[in-house]
Amino acid sequence: EALAKEVIATLETKESHFAPIYPDELSLKDKITTVAKEIYGADGVQFAGSALKQLDKIEEMGFGKLPV
Repeated sequence: EALAKEVIATLETKESHFAPIYPDELSLKDKITTVAKEIYGADGVQFAGSALKQLDKIEEMGFGKLPV
């Protein structure tokens, strides 16, 4: 309980500087590539053909705007 109170107090008094690193409108492939480059320092991402098909299907199902 003490930890929970401390977390709440911190959240109420600390200013957040969070900013997403990509817009929601990007494709899932572009979101993954952005995370790989910006967070992990990758030069790029190579997607297998099956992975690209799965990403396309996920986007067709309406889940493309979700964060990765």
